[in-house]
Order: sequence, then C-alpha cells, then structure tokens
Amino acid sequence: MERQQLQFLREAIVAAWKDGQGPKPDAIDLGFQWLFGTGNKVDFFTAGDEFTEQIRNDHSMDYVRAEIVTKIRNGDPDDFLGGYSVMKLEGWPRLLSDATDVLSLGGTGTAKNWASGGKFGTSTATFIGSYGYKFKVISRDSKTGKVKIGIQIDNDTTITSFTHLPGPAKKYIEKYVGNPLTGIADAFDLPLRTKHQTVYWEEEVNLR
Repeated sequence: MERQQLQFLREAIVAAWKDGQGPKPDAIDLGFQWLFGTGNKVDFFTAGDEFTEQIRNDHSMDYVRAEIVTKIRNGDPDDFLGGYSVMKLEGWPRLLSDATDVLSLGGTGTAKNWASGGKFGTSTATFIGSYGYKFKVISRDSKTGKVKIGIQIDNDTTITSFTHLPGPAKKYIEKYVGNPLTGIADAFDLPLRTKHQTVYWEEEVNLR
C-alpha cells in the first residue's frame, strides 16, 4: 500500500506540474490529434479543466463512486483499483449512441448533455468510453462519515480500443486487427498511435 501511495502521489505531482503549461486540449482536439498522430502522447488534466469536469460529472462516475464507497467500507488497503466498462455496463445502446453523436457532429450529444445536466452526451465521455481508475483516501471524518479522496482516471486511446465490439468476435478482432495495427502505429509514430490521458481531482464522498 505504501508503494502504491507513493506512486499515486508522484503521478499527481506530475499532473499538477503539467497544469498551466499552455492551453489544455478538449476531447475534440484529442480526437483529431489521435487521428492525425499529432499532439502529446500523454495528456494530464486536473480539476477545472473541461476534460476533467465533463468526466467527473458523467453518469459513469455515479457507478465508480458507489464502487469506491464500497471498497472503503470493506477496508481492504489493496483494493484501490477499478474500472468502468462500456461493453459490460451499457453495451450496444451506448455504442450506437456515441456513433450517432459523432455522425451528427455533436448535435445529438449536445442535446443529451443539456437535457441531462452533463450526465450524458459530453464529448469527453464519447472520446474516453471505457476507462480505469484508482483512488486514495486523503482524510476521513468518522463523525460525519465524509471521506476526502483523490481519484485518478487513466485511458489509452488506441486502434484496439476503437475497434472494441461486444460479442464473440471481439477477442479475434483485437488479436488480429486492433493489436497489430496499434503496434505498427506506435512503432513508427504514425497517425492513430496510442494517446494516453491521465485525469486527477479530489472530492468528498459520504459513507453513510
């Protein structure tokens, strides 16, 4: 646990150091950068950045927060990792919804975003899709049940992730199409090379 906390702190410090080093790209910028092989290979986002705030308010984080609360209640010091799987939790309806948002140039996504108060349809959620997270407990108030936590989301944008499809063919598409093409793009620094996003913020959750 101690090693994990040190690593978490190191990554948070790096993210904070990157903050303010020029304008932060939004999800649309990142999408075009990935498509054409430009921009940073790793982008860091912190509280206040549009990218951070959109994923922070997304409906997927309701699931993640509930999972984190359960992990804290269970008290396992090694259970600090998790993830949100679009395929597992939302499946084809989400894929079709995201595809519609892209094809409408964000029109349907904007409508869903307004109607849901940012829970659905943001460009960041469409861009990220599934993601992994880790968290740490910063402070805990036993009287109120409130716990301050740091949450870090990590996501790789790759050809493999872009070709994820539910169903029995998924593993074959990944093995024979996605992974080889991703390897080539990364090896020769081509368009569609891997782009990584790290997002960090702190907030309170209530255990009661």
